[in-house]
Amino acid sequence: MLLLGLDLETGGTFHSPPEANFITEIGLVLWDTEFAQPVDLLSLLFKPEQPVAPETAEYTGITDDMLARHGRPADIRTLQPIANLMQKADYLVAHNGREFDRPLMEAAYRRFGLKMPATPWLDTQYDIDYPRSCTGRSLIYLAGFHGMVNPFPHRAVTDVLTMLTILSRYDLAAVIANSQRKWLIVQANVGYEEREKAKEKGFRWQSDGGRVFEKCWVKRIREDQLPALQNQCDFNLTILEKGI
Repeated sequence: MLLLGLDLETGGTFHSPPEANFITEIGLVLWDTEFAQPVDLLSLLFKPEQPVAPETAEYTGITDDMLARHGRPADIRTLQPIANLMQKADYLVAHNGREFDRPLMEAAYRRFGLKMPATPWLDTQYDIDYPRSCTGRSLIYLAGFHGMVNPFPHRAVTDVLTMLTILSRYDLAAVIANSQRKWLIVQANVGYEEREKAKEKGFRWQSDGGRVFEKCWVKRIREDQLPALQNQCDFNLTILEKGI
């Protein structure tokens, strides 16, 4: 089976919606699950039409000067090799792809009057059943938990290689099954004094990893994970949103 791992770096401010954000880098790795190895890689920097937000440049290390020297125009010719790799894949894989990478890629395709392939997506942030002792879901945390060091965190192609190496240690059939389950956005009903309880259970202040939920602690889970989470929490939960 061929998986295409995908990661995007962007130049907008944190939590910018897809229509207000712009891609500065894409990393693609075609991964053959039979060999558990990469078989093709693509890494591209793009020359944006606007400056990179200062906090984002500090976070990724991708600066205006770097893009001016090494970036290429984001046009349909650049999209073609990306589309070629996508057509080879049985699944597309991203980390928090539902909220971040996928909407941005769909917007890029629409910009040139094209339609994204209907290839199913896997999300290594939500579709892998990590051990209970694995309390974080950021890629940096997951790399450390699995005994790995990403030499260039927040750079696209090294993030993809890290992500796919982690994925290769788990049962792919189970991950695929999880990707097809319904998901929930759940709110922890805690006051200021109890905020640490929410943090310990993986809730995040105002964000599920992509969108902003004003003034509440939220967490994205699969629907089948709700009973276990309810048993673990000594506070009430509210379902804010359901999805597929």
